[in-house]
Amino acid sequence: MERFRERLSGFFATPTGQAAGWSALGVLGLLLALGGLLLFLGGNGDSDGGQARARDDASIPATATATAKTQAPTATPSPTPSPTPTETPSPTPTATPTLISNQSGSTGGGSSAPPPTAEPTPPPPAAGGPYCNNSSSTAPPNTIAGQLTIGGQLAPVGTVVSIAFDGVVGPGRPTVAAGGYRIDWSAGGEDCANRFGAAISIVVNGQAFASPYSVGSTGGSPFIRFDIAVP
Repeated sequence: MERFRERLSGFFATPTGQAAGWSALGVLGLLLALGGLLLFLGGNGDSDGGQARARDDASIPATATATAKTQAPTATPSPTPSPTPTETPSPTPTATPTLISNQSGSTGGGSSAPPPTAEPTPPPPAAGGPYCNNSSSTAPPNTIAGQLTIGGQLAPVGTVVSIAFDGVVGPGRPTVAAGGYRIDWSAGGEDCANRFGAAISIVVNGQAFASPYSVGSTGGSPFIRFDIAVP
């Protein structure tokens, strides 16, 4: 130890040794300072890293909670209502045209009876032969006449009206006055459509309107009134 001290004292005894010693001490001091700085910086880095990781770990549940709160609840679809059945409207009944018929006791007029009603019906099948015109000076014709409307209006002049017996069309003529008609006819024998007992109907515009009368049912009166309203 004494020898080390002597050598060290001898080394610093010269100016060159002193300069080299101080230089070495300065370099050693710098190395020690650098090492302490590195140790300080490394400790602070670990501390900051730990704190950052702690903050990150703490922020994870908070973020998840905030995300869960901001998510909108899923809407439950409402059940679709069943369609309400629509009531089927009942068909409107169609009015059936009615026919008005009056019978007078003589050709010059007479008492009026409650008008019978009738519906337009197909004429009955022909049971006899054709219409037989038996009118003569000694056997004057019978007459059927009455009011005639079409669609609620007076039938125009020139409307053709015919008489039928058991469906066999007999004489006809166009009207000469608005709203009225007249047909002359006669009774026939057993081989004729206009025989006694044959049903009488009036044909207007191809549509037959059955009357409540038949050949011989008027009790010998030559005049029949039968009003007709064509729909």
